[in-house]
Amino acid sequence: MLVAEVFGVFIARSEFSASPVVVLRAEDGRILPIYIGFAEAASIYSAMNRLLPPRPMTHDLLVDIISKLDAKVEKVIIDDIIDNTFYARIILKRDEKEIEIDARPSDSIAIALRVFCPIFVDSKVLDEAGREDLPSNFKDFAEFA
Repeated sequence: MLVAEVFGVFIARSEFSASPVVVLRAEDGRILPIYIGFAEAASIYSAMNRLLPPRPMTHDLLVDIISKLDAKVEKVIIDDIIDNTFYARIILKRDEKEIEIDARPSDSIAIALRVFCPIFVDSKVLDEAGREDLPSNFKDFAEFA
């Protein structure tokens, strides 16, 4: 497992479409682009830039629910990729008990940014989908936010 940080949220442009991408940078320098939905991209972008909506959005609501249940988000783990689909887990702690929740990486990252918990990526995921550099067709999400 390697610790990763959110490098940024981008739009991958092609001739016919534009898709949001969150990019993680692992501690070994490799980057991991994960294609996500527009709502999740906006949520991650907002959390990265500490933009607070007037009312809680879905990820803010989840963080509040977890807190009110006296649990804490310990970490997020992106641990598998199957048929180009990434898999993640959110690890909660409550009363010294660990609770593991299956989640999409985009939701996991959006929550991790809100609670300042570490994000881990399994090295096999980086071996399969990691890159050394950012593709040239990635444009900053701020252009669309």
